[in-house]
Amino acid sequence: MQAVAQALMTTPIGLIAVKNTQDALIGIELQADKMPYSVSGENNLTAEIVAQINAYFAGELQIFDLPIYASGTNFQTKVWQQLKNIDYGHVLTYGEFAKTIETSARAIGGACRHNPIPIVIPCHRIVAANGIGGYSGQWRLGQKVDVKRWLLTHEQKQANPDN
Repeated sequence: MQAVAQALMTTPIGLIAVKNTQDALIGIELQADKMPYSVSGENNLTAEIVAQINAYFAGELQIFDLPIYASGTNFQTKVWQQLKNIDYGHVLTYGEFAKTIETSARAIGGACRHNPIPIVIPCHRIVAANGIGGYSGQWRLGQKVDVKRWLLTHEQKQANPDN
């Protein structure tokens, strides 16, 4: 499926690219400043996606209400669907999450690595048993893992404002 609309957003985690058709969000690219993007024909859904992502970063939105189309294997789409059930501000380890769908922690990590819609499909809420784990294909250290750490801290502050 090809994106017919696209937006570039400046966010607290850097520039991100939003890709969507007229019917569904199909991708969010973190670190969009590392590759060339052009903005084409924004539509009503693009505007709604941008508004909801901005509200998330402002601490005003905890649950996205967007039509999404995440292209992947049957297993990956099953994992991505289940990720949306993890409450805002909460985390599970790869192993804990794997038990909920009767698979392995490594398989969960693989599905998370290929998540085409990070943030909206909250794979950042899955962490390693002994630390933060990886994010978007990067393991333990680096800019993407720093993004994961920022997202988790942001959600925990919003979910628990007294802490």
